[in-house]
Amino acid sequence: MMNDHPLPATPKDILIVDDMPDNLRLLSTMLTSYGYHVRKAINGHLALQGAQISPPDLILLDINMPQMNGYEVCEQLKLSEKTKDIPVIFISALDDVLEKVKAFQVGGVDYITKPFQVEEVLARVQNQLSLRLLQSKLQQQARELHDRNSRLQEEIAERQRAEESIRFLLETTRAIGEAVDFHSALEVILHQVGETIGWDVGEAWIPDAEGTVLESARGWYASNASMDAFRRQSEQLTFAMNIGLPGRVWASKQPEWVEDLSRGYPHFFRSQIALELGFKAGFGVPILVGDEVLAVLVFFKISSGGKDARFIDVFNAVGTQLGSLIQRKQAEELLRIAQEKYHSIVENAMEGIFQSTPSGGYLSANPALAKLYGYDSPEELMSEINNIAQQLYVDPERRLEFVAAMDTENAVSGFESMVCRKDGRRIWVSENVRAVRDSKGNLIYYEGTVSDITERKLAQEELKVQQEQSEKLLLNILPKPIAERLKAEQSTIADSFAQVSVLFADIVGFTELSARMSPTELVKRLNVIFSHFDQLAEKYGVEKIKTIGDAYMVVGGLPTPRQDHAEAIAQMALGMQAKIAKLCAETGEKLAIRVGINSGPVVAGVIGVSKFTYDLWGDTVNVAARMEATGFAGSIQVTDVTYELLKDKYLFERRGVIPVKGKGNMMTYWLLGKIVS
Repeated sequence: MMNDHPLPATPKDILIVDDMPDNLRLLSTMLTSYGYHVRKAINGHLALQGAQISPPDLILLDINMPQMNGYEVCEQLKLSEKTKDIPVIFISALDDVLEKVKAFQVGGVDYITKPFQVEEVLARVQNQLSLRLLQSKLQQQARELHDRNSRLQEEIAERQRAEESIRFLLETTRAIGEAVDFHSALEVILHQVGETIGWDVGEAWIPDAEGTVLESARGWYASNASMDAFRRQSEQLTFAMNIGLPGRVWASKQPEWVEDLSRGYPHFFRSQIALELGFKAGFGVPILVGDEVLAVLVFFKISSGGKDARFIDVFNAVGTQLGSLIQRKQAEELLRIAQEKYHSIVENAMEGIFQSTPSGGYLSANPALAKLYGYDSPEELMSEINNIAQQLYVDPERRLEFVAAMDTENAVSGFESMVCRKDGRRIWVSENVRAVRDSKGNLIYYEGTVSDITERKLAQEELKVQQEQSEKLLLNILPKPIAERLKAEQSTIADSFAQVSVLFADIVGFTELSARMSPTELVKRLNVIFSHFDQLAEKYGVEKIKTIGDAYMVVGGLPTPRQDHAEAIAQMALGMQAKIAKLCAETGEKLAIRVGINSGPVVAGVIGVSKFTYDLWGDTVNVAARMEATGFAGSIQVTDVTYELLKDKYLFERRGVIPVKGKGNMMTYWLLGKIVS
């Protein structure tokens, strides 16, 4: 049978429910051939389970089935939120009108009579799927329309609230601006809040002269004359910090909202009269300038109410306006005082103060600047200096750097330069300068201060030398990575290393040599030997740990791990043998070294408080020391662990099993040299 219907773009999921396998097979084959995804259920219970697990797009449901008929299945589907909207098409051999009516009554959307025609089934299936798709689109559009409408309503309400807030802010700001003084401004804001937002009483509290308690201010608002008794009682009170609503707001510097005063409030001294008047809600807010509380405004309302975050935000903005007004009034008074003091400050300042032209001349200078540069007076300085770059700066290019910095940043801070005084003496100065420009941004002049920092610069140079010496000394004691960590103030330095190679070396015959030498000669000879060893350690990238008498300890693989730690230590050991042999040939002394090597894990760290030592601990270290102690003069004894790491690249001679203190019997080897390829 050819398919005359277009295949669905996305295969739709159809659940077929029929207790007859032949019917299931026929319908499944037919629908699958037309591009549908088909699931099958041989009874109602399986159909309900499958629909709940994965709801299909459409159900073809037989009526006459054992245990649960098609009507009962459909009723159960319609009771579930998950499956109630799935279209159900009944397919049955029952052709009675009442059966069809019942099918529609239980929620079916269509009814196909057996035997059915393929085209009819396909057409009805496609029709119901199309209807469901259209229904889904309409539902989605309805949801989107509802969401859009809700958002629009919220936006309108928010805009209305914003407009009310702005209107309140504008009116309050205008009223504050027209107030003649601080107390008038307080009364204006109290009336504005009471009349506009609906609070019944508004009062202001200001710190006393000593700043120890809050006193009632002159400003006051009441919605009616019955509040006068509350006002009279308030005028007799003061509030310390954290006492009552005014005191709590004063201490916290944050707004506070009381939903119902009648339920009790700590230190509410006016509670009796407040209850008589019927006060419920209360609100307190600080008026701040910076971190200083200028006043605390308190409001009471006869009706109770929950905390209104929008009102608090608006009122905080008003409080800022009021604070700005007070600050402006204070600034006007301070400006007058500052102008009187400015001249005295400039004339008596310890730092040089100046104004200079962009071309390099002085417009003004104070006595301290003249003295700094070696002139008898500011007038002499200004008359003789007309080119700062050439006459003051030791490096004339420094002035160009100054101008470039001013053009970029419009100010410099701590601009350090070497200058030449009138008497020819050179000093270091630090300048803090800003550019003064007109309304169009054109440069008019520079102004700022100059300090003599010569002593500081000399001290810094001395400190730098000392720091360099200290760092050099520290690096002689500790590995560089460890020294860097110690300088970074790491209190405890301790690290575990899984694989390193440890070498112990002892100079054989040095004790007899020391008996024949003076202490000075002995130290010189030992220094020559160990200096050669130190050069070898640097050459092979291994870390010298310490020397004890005529013994030398070195490790490979830390503090920076490396894979070839055993090879590096082997090269170090062979190099030490060669150096000792060469020194013996040059001096005629009979010396030899006994070397022991072991590989494995160690713990490394810094010990000491005032005198630091970088050292190693662990069984690997102890065994390496035993290898040296049980070895022979002129030989390099290694453990089997080190041997396994080196056997492919170095020549060894098996010594055999020897007793090792604390370890028992151990297999050891003599390192003879490197294999030459």
